[in-house]
Amino acid sequence: MLLKGKQAADFARKPKPSVWAVLAFGEDPGLSSDAAHALIKAWTPKGATMDVTTLDDDSIKKDPSLLFDGLEAVSLLGDPRVIRVRTSGDKIAALLIEAIQKGDSQEEYYSARLIIEAGGLQKRSKLRAAAESAQSTACLQLFADDAGDIEQRVKSVLKAEGVEIIPEALALFVGDLPGHRNLANSEIEKLALYARGLGRPLDLNDVRALSATDVDHNLSAAIRAALDGKPALVHSTLDRLAVAGTSGISILRSLQFETMRMLDAQSRMASGQSNPGMKLRPPVWQSEWGMFSARLRKWPTKRLMRVMERIYEAEQQAKSGSGSADPVIRVLMNEIARAAELAS
Repeated sequence: MLLKGKQAADFARKPKPSVWAVLAFGEDPGLSSDAAHALIKAWTPKGATMDVTTLDDDSIKKDPSLLFDGLEAVSLLGDPRVIRVRTSGDKIAALLIEAIQKGDSQEEYYSARLIIEAGGLQKRSKLRAAAESAQSTACLQLFADDAGDIEQRVKSVLKAEGVEIIPEALALFVGDLPGHRNLANSEIEKLALYARGLGRPLDLNDVRALSATDVDHNLSAAIRAALDGKPALVHSTLDRLAVAGTSGISILRSLQFETMRMLDAQSRMASGQSNPGMKLRPPVWQSEWGMFSARLRKWPTKRLMRVMERIYEAEQQAKSGSGSADPVIRVLMNEIARAAELAS
């Protein structure tokens, strides 16, 4: 059973009782991790504690019994159990497929439930195919959030703390969040801790005081530098991102998001909308509109569409290669910066 996007995220929060195993996958490992947390919460009976065993590729490859014995074992305290496996999708695919097929052959074949967290899986992936075809296994394909989804997630976390946030501050905070889900979650948690006991709605000054990590600032700076035509600044910020361990796919996602926002702006301007910057997600404030509109003049719609094509090509190239994606990303960002420089 394959579910995608919002349906996949909704399933993780409220899984079908007949499903004993879940394969959660997506380019951002933070999405799979969040889905696993939601599943564990949903599977934990009220008043009980879930016994969670976490395994990875190396531990299972070295000793496959860790997987199968773990699935078969019953908790000494009678607590429900989950085996949580983080995998690249290749090293132990055969063992995971065997586990899925055995669990699917008979109701309650195993004592524990199974969650498999993987990165991006192509349609030809045998692990993905096994999960899709199994009757009692759910295959969840997770995609990056859009701005509206992120806003709802932030408001939900703050609501749990009994805190409100003014719309301008929410838009600024969401716009500054890193593209990587785990980093974004960390920033949201930091905001919630700051807001606890504040006694008033969060405002722009609060968000600026707690603005996102250096990683995010460098990521935003790299994207702006490329689109503004500043190759030297692009490479220096990419160097800092590499030191911080930022993935090439996260950089591509951020570039894609900003390109789509610029396409939205071009469309709104072409249709004659007044104050189009405030209708974007996140909005462009009046004080920022001068620089943003100058950027738009360098990137008309046709050129932005070409950037989208190059992002897709770079992503395919990064995924198909056996080495690091960093050289592919650097070449693309340099090409964009050079093109913007010439447009100046």
